[in-house]
Amino acid sequence: MQKKNCFTSLICAALFLFFLFQSSSLSETAACWPRMICVVGLILSALEFALEGIKWVKTAGEQEKLWPLTGEQTKRSLIFLGLLALWIAGLTTIGFLSSSVVALSVIAVIFEPVRDRKHLIRDVIVCVLFGILFYVTFKLLGIHFPRALLI
Repeated sequence: MQKKNCFTSLICAALFLFFLFQSSSLSETAACWPRMICVVGLILSALEFALEGIKWVKTAGEQEKLWPLTGEQTKRSLIFLGLLALWIAGLTTIGFLSSSVVALSVIAVIFEPVRDRKHLIRDVIVCVLFGILFYVTFKLLGIHFPRALLI
């Protein structure tokens, strides 16, 4: 388990470092919270790497698989990451609300374990209702959605 945990903590540290550099483009007041989260995440990732590295060295004779996921789990994870990338691309082209509702609906339809008409329609309706609920909640709180380039 130590080998996987070491690599996972390195990946987490890289993500926190990436977002830390990205937060430099924000204003000073807006960047305070993201920077604090990134710094804490970096510290915790480094601590996890050190602790798991020590355990890994102590149990050097034991071998374990680095990639614990099955082929099906890996495929589902890659599909999800692809949909996440499309959602991020859709934020600036069709807008936050539209891309979020579409992305949630597609995820719900693809990952629905029971694929019949009743369940698929239910999933899409729930995703649209969540989109409307978030829209109304954000409007009441005075939060503005990012605008789309096409509108």
